[in-house]
Amino acid sequence: MKTKKSIFQSVLAITLFAILIIVGCKKKDDPAPAPTPPIVSPTDSASQVTRATDQTNVENESNQAMDDVNTSLGEVSTTRGVQQIYCAFTIDSTYKLQGKLILNYNGAFCAGKIRTGSITVQLPYNGTTITTWSTAGATASLTFTNYKVLYPNGNYVTLNGTHKVKNVNGGGYFELAILHIPIIHRVRSQMQISFNGGTAIAWNSAKLRTLTYTGTYPNGVATIKMAGDTVIAGYNNVAMWGTNAMGDNFTIDVPVDYTYDVVNQTTNCIYRPLTGEIKYYGIAFVITLTYGVDASGNSVPVGTGCPYGYQLHWFNNTTSATYTVVIPYP
Repeated sequence: MKTKKSIFQSVLAITLFAILIIVGCKKKDDPAPAPTPPIVSPTDSASQVTRATDQTNVENESNQAMDDVNTSLGEVSTTRGVQQIYCAFTIDSTYKLQGKLILNYNGAFCAGKIRTGSITVQLPYNGTTITTWSTAGATASLTFTNYKVLYPNGNYVTLNGTHKVKNVNGGGYFELAILHIPIIHRVRSQMQISFNGGTAIAWNSAKLRTLTYTGTYPNGVATIKMAGDTVIAGYNNVAMWGTNAMGDNFTIDVPVDYTYDVVNQTTNCIYRPLTGEIKYYGIAFVITLTYGVDASGNSVPVGTGCPYGYQLHWFNNTTSATYTVVIPYP
């Protein structure tokens, strides 16, 4: 039987594992398809923006879905005294004593979007007891089933597959927010993604997330620093790879770790990267995404307000021209 303290740590800790795209707990060294050589094609800002937007949407929706999961894990505890408000989904807690919950999205409009489908959450369970998430080395899994997100502009993305996360060094929200001890999570995913009803494509992730908390609980700020966590085709900080909607075998490297807040009581910057850079390989012209800029593409100093979005930058090696586009965050 778990104590109230262990349950408290389990529930609140997993509230900040934020978000797992993502499979296995071992650093992946098996190479994926090498980046495609540059192709002579017209410079098409629209296609570059589509690639970057798709990547951003998948990352953002995975993170927000995990936030739902984190909130819902309070259902595992019989001592939770605070009534939760769920954003257009219900919880099937039939098997909560085995560490299993199912989130069913009901298609109502909430947080600027409509979501349907389900996410099944399984905490470590040996047939007798649930392993608390704060245990070092504990791994939890999420299974997305036809998880569809519809935006007001009519576009939508559908996620199927599995996310897993390993609590590398142990600890939970108590250690993080009260004792200010950082927590490290290794996350992996194997997903099938489709955009606007198109053919489902493979989309994989390997990430290392370090959670920190500054300030005094409950008014402090919880921040995640995300690093790529595998080596593919000569790139040493790969976070994502697979096939995009245009049929490119892509690889996303993270040369500069990016950061974003997952708890911040004073701003609406949640899930909006504040700093960092990624490089998108395997397409005609390599794209560099720089996070945390204003509408003119200038970096926004952390703590001075929410960034407008991110900047795309690429060099057309056919025309020897350089292009830059600034895109607002969703």
